[in-house]
Amino acid sequence: MKKLSGDNTRLAISITVFILLITLILDRLVPQGMFLDGVTYASISRNLAIGKGSFWAPIFRSDVFFAEHPPLMFGIESIFFKVLGDHYLVEKLYCFVVWLITVLLIRRLWNSIDDVKYSYILPVLMWSIVPTVTWAYTNNILDTTMAMFDLIAVIVLFKALRNSKNRTPLFILGALFTCCALLTKGPVGAFPLGIPMAYWLVYETKILKSFFRHIGYSVLITAIISLVFIALYLFTDAQINFDRYLDEQLFCAMEGRREITDDGLGRYQMFLDLAIMLIAPIAISIILFIIARLIKTPTKLNKTDKNIWFFLLVGLGGSLPILISVKQRGFYLLPALPYYVLAISLLVSPLFYQITEKLSSGHKRIKIFKIVAAIISIGLVLYLGSKVNQIGRDKEMISEINMMSQYLPTDETVGICNELENEYSFLSYIQRYNRVNVTGKLWGKQYVIVDTYLCEGAFVNKIQELGYRKINTELNRYSIYKANFILMHFDFIQLNPVFRTRDKVQPSL
Repeated sequence: MKKLSGDNTRLAISITVFILLITLILDRLVPQGMFLDGVTYASISRNLAIGKGSFWAPIFRSDVFFAEHPPLMFGIESIFFKVLGDHYLVEKLYCFVVWLITVLLIRRLWNSIDDVKYSYILPVLMWSIVPTVTWAYTNNILDTTMAMFDLIAVIVLFKALRNSKNRTPLFILGALFTCCALLTKGPVGAFPLGIPMAYWLVYETKILKSFFRHIGYSVLITAIISLVFIALYLFTDAQINFDRYLDEQLFCAMEGRREITDDGLGRYQMFLDLAIMLIAPIAISIILFIIARLIKTPTKLNKTDKNIWFFLLVGLGGSLPILISVKQRGFYLLPALPYYVLAISLLVSPLFYQITEKLSSGHKRIKIFKIVAAIISIGLVLYLGSKVNQIGRDKEMISEINMMSQYLPTDETVGICNELENEYSFLSYIQRYNRVNVTGKLWGKQYVIVDTYLCEGAFVNKIQELGYRKINTELNRYSIYKANFILMHFDFIQLNPVFRTRDKVQPSL
């Protein structure tokens, strides 16, 4: 790498930015509470770690096969639970590790195209301050793990195309990491397949001569991925998993038979979401331009760099497949976001270089700065340590669910009213923190949980008629009722109009 007079300044900026970014992430991670999808995935991973379910047949609650997503992330996260035990911070640590690896991968990809020391902090900063990134990487979202595997695949395939040596082993490695992305969240992770053609469009000068060669590269990568999945499909457990995922998730999403997030733009909501996500990187670019003007340095942009077009094409490759589904979420764009950020960073990188060269610092100042940074870091560690076991989001619900562990046996299946069946955060938290399964069917259940906000008074009257009595607890929102005897005799149940009997095995409320 080039050694320039502004290296010390860029080093100081890098240290400062990393301290701020790590604090931002951990401040959100350390307290209890998480988006319900993340809590669900943590429950599945924990269950795998304790022997409930298997890699190809993961279980969320009861004995229900979770087939909404491929299982790789659950398998990886379960290793964290096996090593560290069942603590709420385990999934938080997993999130932080994925974030940190992604930061290092962005740094690695940037350094492969730029030789100015410590300049990688520019794309890292632009990527990290996007609100969707901060939210997703603190909420155990599948897309973050998929984005990590896709980044590795892009780095490996990009290296293979730039170097004539060892291409085949690198293509195989890139294909395997693409398989990992597919096994994390399905076909949307397959966009590294387009890397050879994006490279051909941007870098090759002999267009016609090199066209078929790059087509061949894409075919080779596709063939390797296909062979991996054919081999997996030969195993019965994997075959069942794939078939159920395709039927229950992928085809339903493509046909609009799952939930639809319609903000008026339908499938094209993606473009608005992308524009919003790029506001922060563009804002930093504008700030750099203003600073450069104020300190009277050149404000020339890097308009001729071919790498900009390459990363834009890769970003589009990761974004456009999302249009297939009418189900849209902003965080679906996370795997594509690093490449848009890299393109913007390359465009304004001359401004960053000029500013840091103008504000260059001496070695003595850097030593003092490092000491101050170390002191600040120690203070932040103490601050973050004080937030352990505090509750962030869903405070009332988590507090009471934690208290329920005093009254409900682990791995118990308890009854609830029908309205509570639709409270997905409750369902996720009680499984994750208490390992308690819930059901709207009271047949054979010793305990019933009543939500005073949702469950109607008629429900309470009915369960009291059936012999359930309220346990004295310190709970406010929820009440726990315990049966004086377990409802196991069908003849008794049949006499009670409370139950809408579907069959003679499991009558339900």
